[in-house]
Amino acid sequence: MVFHIIVQGNKVDLICYNWKNCFETRHEGLGTTYERFILHEYFRRIRDQYGVKTVLEAPLFGMTGISGINSVWWAIQGARVTLVDNSRERLAAIEKIWDELSLEARFLYDTGTYASLPFEDQEFDMSWNFAALNPDLRVEGLLRELTRVTQKVIFICVPNRIHLFGLIRKGILKISLLEQNRIVSGVVEKIMKQSGWRVTEKGLFDVPPWPDIAMSKEDFYRKIGLARYANRLKKGSTQENRICILDYYSGRNREMKREMRRYAFLENCPSPLKNIWAHHSYQIFTPLNRCNDICHHPIF
Repeated sequence: MVFHIIVQGNKVDLICYNWKNCFETRHEGLGTTYERFILHEYFRRIRDQYGVKTVLEAPLFGMTGISGINSVWWAIQGARVTLVDNSRERLAAIEKIWDELSLEARFLYDTGTYASLPFEDQEFDMSWNFAALNPDLRVEGLLRELTRVTQKVIFICVPNRIHLFGLIRKGILKISLLEQNRIVSGVVEKIMKQSGWRVTEKGLFDVPPWPDIAMSKEDFYRKIGLARYANRLKKGSTQENRICILDYYSGRNREMKREMRRYAFLENCPSPLKNIWAHHSYQIFTPLNRCNDICHHPIF
């Protein structure tokens, strides 16, 4: 389940993210668009290192914005992509997006346990997910299934629990925030090790110059007493200034990648800063019979 923080006066609610709205507006915001392009840099390295030609994304529901399009990059590179989700309605909306891009993928529904995926052993070169592990999910069953159906590499991304602004948000909002409820990387690593896989690379990424506020900027400004500014931002939001990576994929904005790279100057910053500012952490797993030393690669 993906969560979104809604502010109403002095009341703060942590509710299920309204995924339908992004399909309707085609507006994802700067933060989501940026992290998609950063993901592409990691995809490129994984593809080159492991020769990935078949990809499974399960579960696909994690990142805010339009669901089910993170693996579009892989399809554009010629990989065979399979997407698994626990909402038939969302899968139908995702399939429509892929049709618009003239790209093919296999779309499969799961009841939400992900503990018995309908795939052969080692059917995929790579499996992965982004911010999709949460308490409602049987994480151990999912991860064991990913190790069963994957041959070469598994890529897992989770929110960074110790980023500075998360601690500030906790003090401001006085609620148990998203990253306190997410499954942490240490838990993932333990389960994977028990399944015969080990971490060959891990680190922090998604380090833009803005904080991870985990809510719309309008709601945040209202919370800290800048309601007038928040209202001006909302009024100024138009179709012309919306941001969505689909415009890059379709060719309507081929400069988007260059525009996003301008914000990536902190991605290779020293660890002490990255530890408290990165929005997400990642782990790359491989089977024990093809181990490499743990490493950290600059992406730009």
